[in-house]
Amino acid sequence: MSLILPPGMTRATPLEKQVTLVTRSGERLSMPFTLQDELGRDSAAAWINELNATIRNKLNEPVLGELAGLAADIETLKRKILYIAGFHDSMFGTFNRQSTLPENERAEFIELFLLAVASVIPGMRIEINLLSGRVTSDGN
Repeated sequence: MSLILPPGMTRATPLEKQVTLVTRSGERLSMPFTLQDELGRDSAAAWINELNATIRNKLNEPVLGELAGLAADIETLKRKILYIAGFHDSMFGTFNRQSTLPENERAEFIELFLLAVASVIPGMRIEINLLSGRVTSDGN
């Protein structure tokens, strides 16, 4: 079967990514992802922004207005990713094997969260390290 593409478009090579999360207790969780293209970047950034705002609202913390094109601001996204991961690690132990969350909810959140991270952070190997408080990748 051949794929018909509009004029001027080329088929993108899939992006192979590995996202690793290190919890505050030192547990490591890692998932591979194959992204067919980068078209999900804006929706993944919007989901991260919404999740960040929801957590902050529930904790009665201020939420500053979001600007259009925030997906391009990698450093802001990294801070939000750390905040979300830190919250889930502290409150629910989401990324630990002894989590208080039901296993199906835990697995679904982990997959969605790490997929969103893979979608917005450049690089093939991405690490969210809650011990050091950093998100690093070979892309920046």
